[in-house]
Amino acid sequence: MKKLFFTIAFVITISAQAQIHHYFYVDVEDEEKFEEVFEDYWLKVAQKAVDDGGIEGWSVWKKQRKTNNYKYLVLFNFKDMEQYTNDWGFDAFKATGVPSKHIDFEWNIFRSDTYRVDSSVPGTYDFVVVNYSKPNDLNKQLKYEVEYITPVMKEMVANKYNGRTGWNVQHKIYPAGSEEKFTMFSVDGYASMADAIKSFDTEYGKDYYSGWNSIIKKVHGKKTMQQSLSNGFGYRPIYKRILRTN
Repeated sequence: MKKLFFTIAFVITISAQAQIHHYFYVDVEDEEKFEEVFEDYWLKVAQKAVDDGGIEGWSVWKKQRKTNNYKYLVLFNFKDMEQYTNDWGFDAFKATGVPSKHIDFEWNIFRSDTYRVDSSVPGTYDFVVVNYSKPNDLNKQLKYEVEYITPVMKEMVANKYNGRTGWNVQHKIYPAGSEEKFTMFSVDGYASMADAIKSFDTEYGKDYYSGWNSIIKKVHGKKTMQQSLSNGFGYRPIYKRILRTN
């Protein structure tokens, strides 16, 4: 467990223009207290950092129906690598007049990751399905996502196909290595939990790919492109955004 001392900040996607995202995967024993402290105290600190240009955005996301190790994601957004590697300006006393040592709260940081956004379709959403994966060939899969899937997602989001209201794809910058479980993910945005959970639903005898295939045909005609996900997505949780900066 670690004390809530913030000389660094937290980071999931809230701005389509932000190119670098840093994520903290956090578990807590008292969820109500965690959300109260973050809303009443750390949101003010984050907003000050945004206003001063240290970070592009900040948000907190809650995993729906917790599985494995952590319950929350805290996300910092940066417009570029230069902003990410500079001073984030996360000064609790300057923002609130209250030193962080007086905020008595503990948590467990499961892990932290830094990702780059490769392509996005902006939209408004409070729920996301994050599709974690580890392609056989990362560059090949990113080319597929950026060049082939992005225009398909633009069509889907524009028409709110299956309730989808936003999308992006990101790949991990750090940490890196063959032992990393996942190296990229795509994010599907939805306006409600109902729309998000429906994206998992299947029923025997129904073709759930007919609509998807028709949109691909509309966008690309007969053009095809191979992806590099022989094992598909390794993990697909739903997160709800509970806090964000302006």
